[in-house]
Amino acid sequence: MTFEIDERELVIEILSSLKKFFKFKELENILGITIPTLWRYIHGDIKPSIDRSRQMLMKLLNHDMINTIKERVVKMVDEGIVDVYSLAYNIDVLTIASIDAMLWAQNAGYTAVATVETDGIPLATLIAKRLNTKLITIKRKKEIGFERFIETSYVTLSPPEVVTLYIPDGVIDYGEKILVVDDLVRSGRTSSAVFELIRKAGGRATGFYALIGIGSAWRNILERYVGNNYKVLFQVEERSKE
Repeated sequence: MTFEIDERELVIEILSSLKKFFKFKELENILGITIPTLWRYIHGDIKPSIDRSRQMLMKLLNHDMINTIKERVVKMVDEGIVDVYSLAYNIDVLTIASIDAMLWAQNAGYTAVATVETDGIPLATLIAKRLNTKLITIKRKKEIGFERFIETSYVTLSPPEVVTLYIPDGVIDYGEKILVVDDLVRSGRTSSAVFELIRKAGGRATGFYALIGIGSAWRNILERYVGNNYKVLFQVEERSKE
């Protein structure tokens, strides 16, 4: 699907969200733009030029900046457990992530974004909106109102249990090119099941984007399905258990 990108509007969106985590002086130092000018951008008094907007986007979404954002927004609630809720439902974090995902995936030709209920839905919805695609939500139970379903099952790690994923037959068009989105990827088992489900339904899952990646065990699984066409916004190291 086709869509237009207005880099000037994207920069203003990101700045409006970043001011929740950064002081204006910090943003001034990062961008080399004075505080009064940044203030006027955010409040809509003026817009940066397209060239300046592109330069700003590169600085605001580069690796070092994303790591700095991660240090300020990613919280651990226990040993190795990320407070996913505070990220997956934080509109400012989601704004930054969805813009990052759109810029990364804009030329891939996706016609749908798919996610598993429930915490991945907010991010997937924003990404689908920005990419101008349809949204597919995979459920853990059969939805009322449909007669036929495509399903697949997998075993979770902790606690070990069998989980079955469902999607109504016909929701995915044959050969449809799909971006899989999730809030968190750790073992890769859920992602693997999603890829298999999409394949059974006749679609082609050719990319993956997640808000948080923990450890690296998931990488080999994703690469079996999408090669190197995946991206995680915040990478968190796996904490060893004593």
